[in-house]
Amino acid sequence: MRFLSLALGGLLLSTALPALAQTSTETPALPGTTLPGTTTPLPPRYYIGLGAYSSFYQSLGHASEGSYDYNFRLPVQLTAGYQLSPRLAVQLGVAYSAANYRYDQFLLNTTPGQPASYNSMAGSKKQQQTSVSALARYTITANPAHRLQFDALGGATFERGTAYYQGSRTDNAQGPLTTTNYDYHVSQNTWLLTGGVGARYRLSRHFELTYDFMVNKALNDTNRYGSGLTNTLTTSQALGLRYRFGR
Repeated sequence: MRFLSLALGGLLLSTALPALAQTSTETPALPGTTLPGTTTPLPPRYYIGLGAYSSFYQSLGHASEGSYDYNFRLPVQLTAGYQLSPRLAVQLGVAYSAANYRYDQFLLNTTPGQPASYNSMAGSKKQQQTSVSALARYTITANPAHRLQFDALGGATFERGTAYYQGSRTDNAQGPLTTTNYDYHVSQNTWLLTGGVGARYRLSRHFELTYDFMVNKALNDTNRYGSGLTNTLTTSQALGLRYRFGR
């Protein structure tokens, strides 16, 4: 009887061993890693950004010389993008700024042998500028795991500028001194080809610090309210923070 019990126990043990040998515990992948045989997921496809912007059309700082009682001008740019592939993305950017200026200018001409002439202008100016850019970004850094990445950028930009003038002008062009009030606005639309380079530094899984430097070429003649700009190369740059959506 004892021999039969031992034999039966040995038979049950030999049957259970193969089943135990086939049982394994699945080890989950750590965050940011992949198990053998799996593919690395793409980064989050959508992103938005906000930052400071500066260009020939939207300068950063105070008004030009000769003005007073003006506001500090800080153009702000909002961007939204979509990642088409690990290296290629498309983005839309909108930059806006506005500033108020006051001016008071006069000219007195006392040329010998000619009647004295007097001309003065005093008033205010409100300037608004909007820049809309559509760009493609191609990552040129070989290793996508590096925190610092460099991009090549190219596309088009549309500039819309408006200036509102209010004030008075006094002169003696018609003989006696005459004062005339004025209230009018002018606007300017400009299309530009845009190209440049960008740098991105990854702060965390979702946030990146970005800097873009662009060169722009106007496609249509423009004078920017009389400044003499005609089909000229200009530069623009933006420094900001980007947020990538996704897990």
